[in-house]
Amino acid sequence: MKNFNWIIIGCLTILLGCGNGTDDGKMSKEEIKHTQEKLVEENKNNVSEEKQTMLKYLKDNNLQTTETGTGLNYIITEEGEGNKAEQGQVVKVHYAGRFLDGKIFDSSYDRGEPIDFPLGQGKVIKGWDEGLALLNEGAKATLIIPSHLAYGPNGIPNTIPPSATLIFDVELVEILN
Repeated sequence: MKNFNWIIIGCLTILLGCGNGTDDGKMSKEEIKHTQEKLVEENKNNVSEEKQTMLKYLKDNNLQTTETGTGLNYIITEEGEGNKAEQGQVVKVHYAGRFLDGKIFDSSYDRGEPIDFPLGQGKVIKGWDEGLALLNEGAKATLIIPSHLAYGPNGIPNTIPPSATLIFDVELVEILN
């Protein structure tokens, strides 16, 4: 009988802990608005902090970049002779990706094989689609890509930290079609 009493007490505790039945688990409009405002403010702070970190990096490394309206910074280090790639064309690209501290996290040069993908189709990060569209075939550039044009607040576990600004040295090797 004692075990049965403990079972009843446990069940009552669980039921009482679930509330009085009036809470349907949904947030009120005020709670939603407050949460949204809090997230927007937090995002603004994160973007501002990331921008300051990028500006410090550019200053510390004496880099003169061009910034696009989206926040992509780039330096064309070698002009190409060919045409600019257009949206949907398949491009062949060599690259080395690194963090602001200089640590390389990926490189097609190390593998000895450039990658190819259709430009502007979302097959690569937004910063690549935008930055490579600025280059002529054969051009080389450094792209300094803020996280919102890269892997965002989630990053890639065990590879890219959350909200990481990334630097890519890219070469538009060839426009395939």
